[in-house]
Amino acid sequence: MNRKRKIFLKYIGILILLCLPLIGLTGVVISRAIITPNDQFFVVSKGEIPHIEINNWTLTINGHINNNLTFTYSNFTSQPSQEVLATLKCVDGPYATAIWKGIPVKDLLDLAEVKPGAIDVVFYAADNYSSSLTIEEARMANVLLAYEMNGEVLPVEQGFPVRVVAPNHLGYKWVKWVVRMEIVNYDYIGFWESRGWSDDASITPFSDWIWHAVLLSISLLFGGVAIMTGLKRSPVTEFFHDLPKFVNRKFHITVGIGYFLTSLSVFLYWIISTFLNRGAILYTIHGIIALISIILVIPGAITGFKKSRKRDLKKRTWHYKWNVYSFYLFLLTIILGFLLVFLNFLRLY
Repeated sequence: MNRKRKIFLKYIGILILLCLPLIGLTGVVISRAIITPNDQFFVVSKGEIPHIEINNWTLTINGHINNNLTFTYSNFTSQPSQEVLATLKCVDGPYATAIWKGIPVKDLLDLAEVKPGAIDVVFYAADNYSSSLTIEEARMANVLLAYEMNGEVLPVEQGFPVRVVAPNHLGYKWVKWVVRMEIVNYDYIGFWESRGWSDDASITPFSDWIWHAVLLSISLLFGGVAIMTGLKRSPVTEFFHDLPKFVNRKFHITVGIGYFLTSLSVFLYWIISTFLNRGAILYTIHGIIALISIILVIPGAITGFKKSRKRDLKKRTWHYKWNVYSFYLFLLTIILGFLLVFLNFLRLY
């Protein structure tokens, strides 16, 4: 193998490594369309799974309506049903997709004859959990009270006998083990909502973590390339001295600006999304380290501007140090983010 080919493969290999988070995220997006087997579906609950005797279970619908309704399991499952392919997305990252079968909530609201002035539909669970949807949200065609999952009776850990399926909302609106629906004429604040989480919980580009992760991964790519190109003529290492000729000072400055701007975008995106969804910012280790890494980019950019105006041949300049530290923290942030998604831990509260 000749020298030019070795150099080419070396840098292609480094670029592939820098692109691994983006490649992984592509896999995540594709996997969202794949049905998850029931025994592999993630489980998140606020406490222990309640014990429910199906012969004693009833679903009561009351509140701001003309017709109070009570269903047993047999007459509930005999109602006209519907199937929906939907992905359950936990606010912390875990997700899984299933085919859900159940009764459209809008049909139940029609049977109950909702009175004018109704605002929310509240779902109460057997474990004392509760959450709500607005009347308009609950009437969407794909919102169900589901009793089957992937062609099987709803598993106990997934909410048997009945759970909410709300495809356009985050997981804490998907109430499990539902025993009562109450239609109210005020804005109801549920379990997690009363603890700071958004009462809306709609899935938007700001609430879906995948877009934040994409921005973070792009920033990591810019950061890696900026460090490589900055070391082309540096005495710190000779490893990058054989970069192509087009990788010059102007190229390095351009990529460095890209790193700064994408990092700033990540910062603003993260601040807005976490505040809107959680009402707080520093509630995970992942988030704290991400914030520190983005803050370190600022002195890196400032020292880089100063360095560009004056030639500095020191082995380890402050510009080099700030950017290397921020890049390593960026890398750690991404690793912790993936762990948060797939293992659902590293939360502080």
